[in-house]
Amino acid sequence: MRVSGDLDIESAPTLRNALEPLLARRVELDLANVTFIDSSGVNELLSHHERCRAADGRLIVLHPSRAVRQILQLLGVDGLLAGQRRTDGTRDPGDDTPGRF
Repeated sequence: MRVSGDLDIESAPTLRNALEPLLARRVELDLANVTFIDSSGVNELLSHHERCRAADGRLIVLHPSRAVRQILQLLGVDGLLAGQRRTDGTRDPGDDTPGRF
């Protein structure tokens, strides 16, 4: 699933609604085109991650934009949501830290 634009208090409920039916699945969330993320967006990612785990699913964040990566790293949750590799098996440019974005 690809997300673009801002992931904030206004758009987090839309993301929640889109992800809710996928709790028991492995969901790869491409955030390459997210230009801004606030605490509501981060909370939605973490909340969905926990709900997925409870339902035997998994949420993986792929290709976070620089803005998203910086916030997730600052909050110390980047390793929790890290996808580590692109779906084609290659690593993102500059990604040389295992388990991190």
